[in-house]
Amino acid sequence: MRHAPLAFISLVVLALVPASSIAQDWSQPWADPQDRPPRVDISASAGFLVPTRWTDLVLLGSIAPAAGVLEQVFTRGMSVEPDKEYEAAATYWIARYGFRAQAGYSRSSLTIGGAPLPGASSSAASNTTSVGVETWLYDIRGAIGFLDYAPSRTVWPYGFVGIGGITYNLKRTITPPLSFLEGGIARSSPGTNTIVVVDGGRQFLVSIGELKTESVFAFNVGLGTDFRVPLGAGGLGVRLEIADHIAPSPLVINLRELSTAGPFAPVDDVRFRVVHHLSATAGLVVQIGR
Repeated sequence: MRHAPLAFISLVVLALVPASSIAQDWSQPWADPQDRPPRVDISASAGFLVPTRWTDLVLLGSIAPAAGVLEQVFTRGMSVEPDKEYEAAATYWIARYGFRAQAGYSRSSLTIGGAPLPGASSSAASNTTSVGVETWLYDIRGAIGFLDYAPSRTVWPYGFVGIGGITYNLKRTITPPLSFLEGGIARSSPGTNTIVVVDGGRQFLVSIGELKTESVFAFNVGLGTDFRVPLGAGGLGVRLEIADHIAPSPLVINLRELSTAGPFAPVDDVRFRVVHHLSATAGLVVQIGR
C-alpha cells in the first residue's frame, strides 16, 4: 500500500503533461532546434587565393631647398601572385551557431617590380623579379546559419567572422630596394635598402628590413553554404565558400632622424595599405551528429 501514493502522483503527472511532448521525435522539423545535441563537421577544400598589392609606389616626399623640387622616395611594387589554395577546417555546431578552427595553404610567387634583385632571374622587358613564397592562413571564427537547423535540411547557408594570422615564408631572404625619384641633396648608402634624406637641415635615415618569414595579424569574413545529404547519424555534402582575410602589409618603412640628441631619434614608421586575401573554395564536408 505504501506504493499507492507514488502511483497516484505518476498518474497525475501523465495527465497534466501534453501528449505532444511525450511523443516528440527530435528528428522531426517541429522539434526545438535549441534543444538539439551538438554536432561536428570536418571539411577539406581547394580553390584560388587572390591577394592584393603589398605596397604603394610613392612613400614620402620633401622639398629640396637647393633645387626647389619635390623629391620622392619610393619602393618597388610588390604583390603575391594569385594561385591555388588548400584548406582544412573543423566546426563545432550547436543549433545554428558554430565555432570553427581553420587553416589554409597556398604556394605562389612574390613579384617585385623595378630593378631585379641580385642573383635572381628577371625579364629585361618587364624589369621585374619573382621569389617563391608559401602563404599560411590560420584562424578561429564564429559562424551562424541563416536558417534554423534540421537534419533533413539539404541546403545550409551561413556566414562567418573571425581572427587569426597569416605567415609568409619566402624561399630566400630579400631586401626590397628603395630609390629616389630626383637626385638633389639626397644620397644612397651602399645598400639599396637604406637612403639618407636631408630636409631643411635635418637628416633622416629611411630603410626597409630584410624579408624572409613574416607573420601578421588578420581579420576574416565570408559566406558559405553546404549542400548536404543526410546519412544515418550524420551527413555528407559539398561546401562552397568565399572569404576575405584582411591583414596589414608585412612591409614597413623605418624612419629614424640623425640628431645631436642621439644617433637615431625615433620617428613614426610608414606602413602601407591593408592587404586583402580574397578566396573562393569548394570541397567535401563530413558531418558527425544530427
